[in-house]
Amino acid sequence: MSCTLRIVNAIAAVALVAMGTPAATAEQAEKSPESRKLKVVLWTGGAAHDYKAITQILCEDLPRLGPLEIRAVQDGKFLDERDQRPFDAILMNHCFGKCAGVLTPAQQEKLLSTIREGMGVAAVHCSYWSFGEWKDFREVFGATFIRHGRNAKIIVRFVDRQHPISRELPETIELSCELYQSTPLDKDCHVLAVAKHAGTEAEHPSVWTKSYGKGRVVTILPAHPVDSFRVPDFQKLIFRGLLWSAGRLDAVEAERVK
Repeated sequence: MSCTLRIVNAIAAVALVAMGTPAATAEQAEKSPESRKLKVVLWTGGAAHDYKAITQILCEDLPRLGPLEIRAVQDGKFLDERDQRPFDAILMNHCFGKCAGVLTPAQQEKLLSTIREGMGVAAVHCSYWSFGEWKDFREVFGATFIRHGRNAKIIVRFVDRQHPISRELPETIELSCELYQSTPLDKDCHVLAVAKHAGTEAEHPSVWTKSYGKGRVVTILPAHPVDSFRVPDFQKLIFRGLLWSAGRLDAVEAERVK
């Protein structure tokens, strides 16, 4: 073979490899575990709770249950940075009295529009109480806080065992925490679980789902003490609620079966 022919063949081979590389790389990236992770913004902070300790637990333990990538934030800047740092769901665990210092007016509207357009939300414990003067925020959850009792043993009982969030959970979860009571739920709220103090009869809505525009929202009221966030079945509830809100629960379960 002549030297010229060898050079031509070498150039052609390099060209073919170069042409195939982007497609192969894109295909590999799409199949990689990292690309399938649900990107979650954990929005935390405020008063009356040990959010530093709780955030550490959630960031460490929830990804052990499945494909989550969690980033903790304390204000609304994550809404302005969405193009640069995209996310798939919002995990709210906060207790903010007012919007000032947390959300600008523009970020308030951006939050609502982001959920209306299809962003998934899992709101834990005090989150639905936050921003009490902001009436539009109440509509995301379909109810708001009235009162709670002391930290004590409560029993969370699932009344809809067929819903995707609750179908893999036990019938009851016992926690030592606060029992929240809420305003009457909007008609489009779907109750998954009720809760009561151990040894009593009165039960109150404790976990429910609601649509806000195209967004799926699950409200999870139990918790408060740091140790309640370490309970495996409660972590599983938050995890499944996040995946369901983002429309990824069925896909993740199907992947586990393979």
